[in-house]
Amino acid sequence: MLCGCQRQIVYHEFRHISEPGWDKTDTLHFDIAPLKDDGLYHIDAELRTDKNYPFQQLTIEVHQTVYPSKETYYDEINCKLVSEEGEIGGDGISYFQYQFSVRDLRLHQGDSIHLSVTHNMKREIMPGIDDAGIRLSITNKIAASVDAKEDKQQQRKAP
Repeated sequence: MLCGCQRQIVYHEFRHISEPGWDKTDTLHFDIAPLKDDGLYHIDAELRTDKNYPFQQLTIEVHQTVYPSKETYYDEINCKLVSEEGEIGGDGISYFQYQFSVRDLRLHQGDSIHLSVTHNMKREIMPGIDDAGIRLSITNKIAASVDAKEDKQQQRKAP
């Protein structure tokens, strides 16, 4: 049985990227503590840029590992930051914030997640990227019941 319709933020964290910019070898790590509820969760990647970002887009890679199952997921996100007309798409005045959908995951009470984020651009150092972040929201809590526990056991056994 599903209950609740609102997205509730469970985790929201940024990592600062120092000058001269985001190096291709710099991996940003995010660790989400064990979850309190079974449910459907949504992951967003967030970026903060300044006017020094030289391109219209940024491609990022988001790797996720769910524990204790060690299920892994990989997403490549093409983040459109500036329109073809040169209009900045983010919110802000001198710094601009963007949010990009990564994926939905059905997770269980006690699951934790390790995420790593890198950029996947040809240029080694990306100037103008000031911060990158991860937001995890629960979209639907699943009521704790015998059925939910049985479903959890069946899902863990699936390939």
